[in-house]
Amino acid sequence: MSDISSNIEIIEKRICEISSRYRFNRNNDTGKPDIIEKAYRLIFPPTYKQFLSHFNGGMILEHNESYYTDMTEWEPDSPKMSSYYFFTMEELINRYSDLKYENGMFSDDFNGIFPMIPICTTPNQDIILILSQRGLDIESPVFITSDPKDMNTFAKINTNFNDFLGLLLKYNGYPPKNMVSGHYLLSIFIAENKIVSHSLEEESIREKIERTTALIELDPDYDWNYIERGNAYKDNGLRKKALSDYNYAIQLNNKDAFSRYCRGSLLLDYASARKALIDLDIAVNLEPEDKLYLSTRASCFHKLGKLDKALSDCNKVLQMDEIYEIALVTRCRVYGEMGEYEKADADARLLDDLYGY
Repeated sequence: MSDISSNIEIIEKRICEISSRYRFNRNNDTGKPDIIEKAYRLIFPPTYKQFLSHFNGGMILEHNESYYTDMTEWEPDSPKMSSYYFFTMEELINRYSDLKYENGMFSDDFNGIFPMIPICTTPNQDIILILSQRGLDIESPVFITSDPKDMNTFAKINTNFNDFLGLLLKYNGYPPKNMVSGHYLLSIFIAENKIVSHSLEEESIREKIERTTALIELDPDYDWNYIERGNAYKDNGLRKKALSDYNYAIQLNNKDAFSRYCRGSLLLDYASARKALIDLDIAVNLEPEDKLYLSTRASCFHKLGKLDKALSDCNKVLQMDEIYEIALVTRCRVYGEMGEYEKADADARLLDDLYGY
């Protein structure tokens, strides 16, 4: 195996000598691979990360650039579609998210660190991918799939990224077809290396803050990233920072019920119940059947001494789910303060049976 720096030098040299065919984008943001790793809790294979530090995507064209002039008028992506095309970092992020929801390897409810990283497409529009290094003692092999939804199509084609890159350079971007066929399935590699168990490693609050901060760097206009970081700040006792993130999320999208709930809940616990009620009212108005929003507003009404309104919200929730804990706890307290002791005792017994109160 040649060192990745040798392959990078070859690309640099050919960019100068055969510029009409070697089209690689310079990476003007060398810190971005680190940010992507943090944002998605990935560990790029070393040789691929070195490649990213130099090039932000690219391809080796089969013909000189002039050959594609006419066809790009009606198909701008024809050079990409007829080449082994390495994704830019922006495309990598989008393809990674798409693959996470399209792949046939992991279940729909998988909530761990998705380890499969798509890096390239072939002239047949197959997808070339590698794995995150988390838990691996060797550098990830390179795999190919013709159909991400069929787990049996994911096959190994190279020992590592550098060997794959060297293969493309050896044949000027178009290796023989028999050079890119494989029989060792990705599913076997995942099982043998316990990839799933490593992907399910629990995220600490510190890691969550780092991840969401990185996501914000990548996409500063997406409100959900601020909500998620705000929740991490709240869990870490950093209430002012949490409030700042909730405020910004609402500024980005003031029609989102969850961000209103998050800010209202924070204000209810640590500041003003009256201010909290404004947000909780909006959350309930946006999603009137949501049990969490109704139950939290009931707690707010209870704190403000509006017992009838608190009871009304609790009853709405308990009609939908008769054992919903938050609503039961609040209703038990409301009944007690209303002097409805038998009803309060009934709720207390139910809570004790269900939740060990």
